[in-house]
Amino acid sequence: MDIVLHLWGLDGKPSVVSPESVALFWLLNELDLKSRITVVFSNNTDLSPTQELPLLVNGVSRLSGFANIASFFCAPKSALETALLQFAQDHIGALTQYQLYLNRNNYDQFTRKVFAYLLQWPMWYNTPLTNRSLARKRCEALGYFGHADDEDHFEFDAEQIDELVQSKAFKLTKASKARKEDLLKSARFNLQYMNRLGDQIKCWLEAREKLEPQPVLASDYLVWANLFVQLELPDGNLVREHLQRTLGKDKYEVLAANLENCSQSTSRLYQRGPTFEERGNVVMSAYQAMCRLVAL
Repeated sequence: MDIVLHLWGLDGKPSVVSPESVALFWLLNELDLKSRITVVFSNNTDLSPTQELPLLVNGVSRLSGFANIASFFCAPKSALETALLQFAQDHIGALTQYQLYLNRNNYDQFTRKVFAYLLQWPMWYNTPLTNRSLARKRCEALGYFGHADDEDHFEFDAEQIDELVQSKAFKLTKASKARKEDLLKSARFNLQYMNRLGDQIKCWLEAREKLEPQPVLASDYLVWANLFVQLELPDGNLVREHLQRTLGKDKYEVLAANLENCSQSTSRLYQRGPTFEERGNVVMSAYQAMCRLVAL
């Protein structure tokens, strides 16, 4: 029986809404696989017990997430390899989620729109909203969100509010101020993201240098895929310029060459379209939801 790999993607290519799908597609194309892998761009998280893609189906066995699936094909040979993979998944992956879902320009101009090509209604509308909420929770631990004691936070007491809300001019001023504050807050978060990205990539590269450059590790592909996604987004040029300054010309060019090689390589994996049961649609989504309820 063939091993089936479900990914986010369209027209024979993995979608940048899922850096893990991109990374796994690249990795498996480079491995000397003993089993035939069938890639299905189903875009259907309902198939997964963890509600996430990538998903590997091998008979009755199911593995989800890049780390688990990559380890199935090429298990880490040292604690440092495992740590590099975990760091890439937890830290660098979270920064990509920030760029996809919490960077206002990227989200409005790209992420939200691309789901209309990947999913049917109403999933294409609901999924980016759900992912945005999940990304926000994931990034809170990284300090990307303001609190009530931020310098730009202000409050009026109850009496002041009663007097001021009567004024139309105040309402307009308040709305304008809120928009400006929102832009300033967004700029502050984006700056935090840039600084954190540079630090995390430098940290990962320093640890990676302790291992031999060959063979290429699963964590290499995950880092490259995350950077590839971030550079493909509308604000990608800002990310590119920041990485060039932070890493230096030589290190950035090595990274850029790896991204180019992976993204331009020809796929050697067998692909087929999703069946009706595998495709994300209202009928099968309701069926999968019922199955999960019964399993509880």
